[in-house]
Amino acid sequence: MGSTRAEREWLELMADALATPATAFPEKQVAEQLRRTFEARGVAFSQRTGGTIAQRLRPFDEQFNGHRAEIDRYAVTESAGGHPVLRCYLSTFDAVPLQVDDVPDEFADRRVRGAWRERASAWGAAAQVAIPTYFAPEGHRVFVLGRADPFTRGELSLVHVLHGLLIGLDRQTAALRSVGGTLDIARATGLTVRELTVLGLVAQGLTAAATARRMAVTEGTVHKHLQNVYRKLGVRDRLSAVLRAQQTGILHAQDGWAADGPGG
Repeated sequence: MGSTRAEREWLELMADALATPATAFPEKQVAEQLRRTFEARGVAFSQRTGGTIAQRLRPFDEQFNGHRAEIDRYAVTESAGGHPVLRCYLSTFDAVPLQVDDVPDEFADRRVRGAWRERASAWGAAAQVAIPTYFAPEGHRVFVLGRADPFTRGELSLVHVLHGLLIGLDRQTAALRSVGGTLDIARATGLTVRELTVLGLVAQGLTAAATARRMAVTEGTVHKHLQNVYRKLGVRDRLSAVLRAQQTGILHAQDGWAADGPGG
């Protein structure tokens, strides 16, 4: 896909996602856009909660040379020990985009790589790159793109750009889930999705710096959102904003206030 067209489609997708107060990550739309942008044969979304791994593989009608059932079974029962990228992530928890060819030997030696290539080549998807939106000991959320041809340097550069955007979107939807029942009330006050997200995080006790890290934005952007929140709620500081939001039902009282002070 041409770079200009791909960039335009990603901008449209992200604009729609950020403008809509969604508490669920737009997994289907992101997976389909990843498949088109990188001309992938398939895109899997792997999700782990505790020790349980689930996978959704798109497109649903792609059979991968008759191996679709095997791929689904492999993802759940064997990938943690056999997939080079997942082995690396589970050892380092360094959640950066990674393709199979770039996994260090210490995490996947020649035997592991050979077994992987033999299997994935039969699927027509030996070239794979993973884009994690979240990876921690307690769970993960990762998109995996697969095709026959290796990814180019330019494509991998784009993967890294998209990685930051997808992390930010993932964190926004997670934050909105914590205030999920209050979106209509928030709209009545004129708060945007991003402003509501910031308000919910500072109500949990996060500093502006910590909120910026959680949302994958700059601290200056967080302060700008906070200033907008103060203006729309008619208050002057974070503590007053949280209290006003609790009084009006935008935030539940049990969200609490544990920040290090009422300053901006």
